[in-house]
Amino acid sequence: MSHVRYECRFLHVSLTLVRFLAVLALGAFVSFGISACGDQNQRGSINERAVDIQRLSAFESKDLLVMRSLKSPLSVPSAEFMTVNGLVSTPELFKGHWTLFYIGYTFCPDVCPTELTALAGLLPRLQQSLPGVKWQVVFLSVDPERDTPKRINEYVHYFDKQFMGISGTRSMIDKVTKPMKAGYRISAHTPGDTSYEIDHDTAYRLISPDGKMVAILPSPHDPAAMDQALVRFFKEVVQ
Repeated sequence: MSHVRYECRFLHVSLTLVRFLAVLALGAFVSFGISACGDQNQRGSINERAVDIQRLSAFESKDLLVMRSLKSPLSVPSAEFMTVNGLVSTPELFKGHWTLFYIGYTFCPDVCPTELTALAGLLPRLQQSLPGVKWQVVFLSVDPERDTPKRINEYVHYFDKQFMGISGTRSMIDKVTKPMKAGYRISAHTPGDTSYEIDHDTAYRLISPDGKMVAILPSPHDPAAMDQALVRFFKEVVQ
């Protein structure tokens, strides 16, 4: 009889010990979970955080004809541009989004339609491949003499309703494009002549939510190849 009591007492102690260890394990798990969440919150949303400079510097594009990352981010100067909905500053424009930035003009006979068509093919791919990222495409017209906000808006929406068109004064345009090395040249023409053409840069520029250029995607543009390059970039540099 005493032997049975001893076994029961041993079993009771064992069960108590198991419960105690389980509670400790659960507490450790919960604490770890809270700590992990806290770290994530400190880093911020992928659509808010700045690019890690060390990761950016270490990143090597596999195909430089598709994407070239900068070794250090380039701050886009603060400037005000006109949209169909009014004025917007560059910090406001880029905040909360990853931006594919492209310059051109609505009277462009062939280059701009080609590049905007490629962007229209790239955007849905990125939205599917990187669903947590908020993307926007911004088209800056370098031809404010002919391109009104209404005309620009109608032009970019022909390619994709999600695209945003902006323009501004010549000084504001140059303030942003020169540091980004997004060059353009207006052909010689007489005053009043509206049939002139503009030679311009054809690359897309990747702008982070804090308004810094971090990569260039040169032409010719292949949506599938750019999608793969950007997915790798986000995996190794941003996420």
